[in-house]
Amino acid sequence: MRDIPSAKNLALPAFIVVSIFISQWMRSVESIPTWSYGGQIMGTSFSVKAVHPTEVKLELISEALEAVNERMSTYLPNSELSAINKYRGESAMAISPELRTVLNAAKTVTADSKGHFDVTVGPIVNAWGFGPNKERLTPSAAQLIELKELVGDQKWSLDSRGITKVKPQVYIDLSAIAKGYAVDRVAAALDQAHVAHYWVEVGGEVRVKGRNGEGKLWRVGIERPAVEGNRRVAKIIRLKEMSVATSGDYRNRYEDANGVIRSHTINPKTGEPVKHLLASVSVLHSECMLADAWATALNVMGSERGLALADQLKLAALFIVREGVSEEMGELDGPETTYKIIESAALSDYLKKTSQAD
Repeated sequence: MRDIPSAKNLALPAFIVVSIFISQWMRSVESIPTWSYGGQIMGTSFSVKAVHPTEVKLELISEALEAVNERMSTYLPNSELSAINKYRGESAMAISPELRTVLNAAKTVTADSKGHFDVTVGPIVNAWGFGPNKERLTPSAAQLIELKELVGDQKWSLDSRGITKVKPQVYIDLSAIAKGYAVDRVAAALDQAHVAHYWVEVGGEVRVKGRNGEGKLWRVGIERPAVEGNRRVAKIIRLKEMSVATSGDYRNRYEDANGVIRSHTINPKTGEPVKHLLASVSVLHSECMLADAWATALNVMGSERGLALADQLKLAALFIVREGVSEEMGELDGPETTYKIIESAALSDYLKKTSQAD
């Protein structure tokens, strides 16, 4: 892999609301050479693959990634999003078209998920110890009440002038949607360069076009929770002009001082970690930005309500649900834990269509 051709610091925060549980699965021997390029971005890794004969200008990829980072990072003090979070004025603040695209998408998913996806939930995530400082402290009821006053879709608005915050302390974190958008921007750059067959991945969120070096559809392996880091594939999915993103909790949980398991997946409506048995959700969508956001929303909702909404909205979603553990006890995955895979109707239809595509 080549390093990204830039000395700039591209670190975004490690994504705290959505975790990454997609592992790439491809054939080890490809009949047509595949060009590869990757490095570190947004606090995680990225990789781009293109099937020869293809000539790609590396600066198109680096510029696309840097542009997202410079607009949507909460770690870069001079990013556009940081400026919004620091803004204390009462009037609307002008924003770039790129940021408007992501914020509009966030608004839509928040509304359609009835608040289970919310870009203002970051302060509560931090309070539970899943922020940059990693302090494993349980917030008091009073703290949660205070923080919830800053959380909610009604706390900020968009219009032709820009973004307006109802309260100056409202803090917007695009962690659960920005990686997917970055994937889309790289894909757009490759389209601009007339690349017909590619794979783009940022922190596990994937978008593909065309076919791999064997002339077959690109594949991804959806990872199953495993004890002691033993990574295993639960299901292999063929992708045809499609994106996939996964949200789960089994790599970012902790046991508090009272023996209660705390998931990093925070329900914006309650301000508390989720307690259901859903281990992860993977969503397929033509736009990786929306796959990213919807994976988080459905993960927060849990398997029953999440599946019902996915079927209602015709979202292609795969749910991996724990069995053999107690939801009441909030147990971690263990040697006796088994897992059930549930597919939305749209995903089942998609898998049937692509099963014969090769």
